[in-house]
Amino acid sequence: MSQAAVSFGEELVRSLSKSLDEPDWLTASRLEAFRSFSQLPPELNPLYTKYVSTFGFQVDQFKMTTGKSEVDFRTFFGDFLTGKESNIVLQGNETQVHAELSDSLASQGVNLMPFHEALKAEESKVRSLMERRNVKSSGDRYGAFVNAFFNGGLFIRVPRGVKLEEPLRRMLLLDSPKTPVVEQLFVIAEEESKLVFLEELYSKGPSVPSLAASNVELVARAGSHVDFSTIQLLGEQATHISNRAVDISNDARATVSSLSLGSAVSRSRMNFLLNGRGSQAEGFEIFFTDARQRFDFETNLVHNSPDSTGSTHARGVLKGESQTIFKGMIKIVNAAKNSRSYLAHHAMLLERTAKSDGVPSLEIDNNEVRATHSASVAQIDEEQLFYLMARGLSPDESKRMVVLGFFEPVLSRVPIEKTREGARFMIEGKWQGEKRRLADRETLLAQTGELTPEVKETEDIFERHYKYR
Repeated sequence: MSQAAVSFGEELVRSLSKSLDEPDWLTASRLEAFRSFSQLPPELNPLYTKYVSTFGFQVDQFKMTTGKSEVDFRTFFGDFLTGKESNIVLQGNETQVHAELSDSLASQGVNLMPFHEALKAEESKVRSLMERRNVKSSGDRYGAFVNAFFNGGLFIRVPRGVKLEEPLRRMLLLDSPKTPVVEQLFVIAEEESKLVFLEELYSKGPSVPSLAASNVELVARAGSHVDFSTIQLLGEQATHISNRAVDISNDARATVSSLSLGSAVSRSRMNFLLNGRGSQAEGFEIFFTDARQRFDFETNLVHNSPDSTGSTHARGVLKGESQTIFKGMIKIVNAAKNSRSYLAHHAMLLERTAKSDGVPSLEIDNNEVRATHSASVAQIDEEQLFYLMARGLSPDESKRMVVLGFFEPVLSRVPIEKTREGARFMIEGKWQGEKRRLADRETLLAQTGELTPEVKETEDIFERHYKYR
């Protein structure tokens, strides 16, 4: 049932909570988040405030309703499905219309369900997770916005000792949405388990002003292994907000990959919290912008325990009048002895009207660690173009090869095969002005005749840096 759109205020918070039949404690949590949202500026860190005028935006431009839109499964998803999908959640605008989990995974206790369904089934467990969230309302205005106004979400859990080889998937498809899509996602890998998750965000039909925002709480318990990947190809008038916090325990490992191609404005925050001895984290931010797109990335590696290892790689190509900024921080506390951390941002400008900034930082409180960062922003290499054209390639084909080669060192390290193989296909599509969706293996072979290389084994991040040669 449709309802009148209203602006973001306390009345909407209460109406949302009531329409979703939430308990009183969750309503109170929403109201506390709303107060933070109302009071916080767009940027708290004084190092980054000067960039707000370029990358800032107002969520008040969007209006929200408390009703759910009707979605016809067959007509809405149409060409977006191959019929081979499994272990997947399909969502049209703010409405989850289909969820499928194989009998073998369900029998092992794997959960893949809407957030509010999990809330009704296991309220005490969900409440505990909500109270220990790492995307805190007091620390980020847009994180507080999601905590106050979320109208959906997902709960994913892999029990102790269960190991997934194929990804659990989520596909969000926007088509003239009547209300913003604002979500809470909880992704939990219990002890000694392996979790693989892939989410895809697309727009269908003509682009209209729209908002997709989410907070992701990713928990990797002791000895677990998590691979999490996001592909974002929203419409030219969409705004995308993402806040991800990754809590990594003893001897656990988490890899988070993000491919950003769509939307007019994208704001991404990724915080790796290495909270256990021997914990490992690896992050990838891959982007390709054109026209007047504005992408704002921030990644933080926080080492709270000894013998922890973290690295993050941001790599992208810019065309037109697009602009990006990458802000990164390595923080190693005094107790995190023998930790190692690496932060990298590299951008290639194809036109002089494009602009990219990198602001890497270090905050080190222990001398017995290794920590370093690197950053570069440069025009495309003319010598490489000349070399290729001298061997008979056209200027456009030469540029295309240089661009794809520039992405390859990072793409080849993405651990989820479907993401790794599809990313190059989608990037090449954007180069040609096409909107290509993630394709299955057979489609890739039919259209390109090749697949991307296998993922590289993890290497010592310090061996390739001049300080440690």
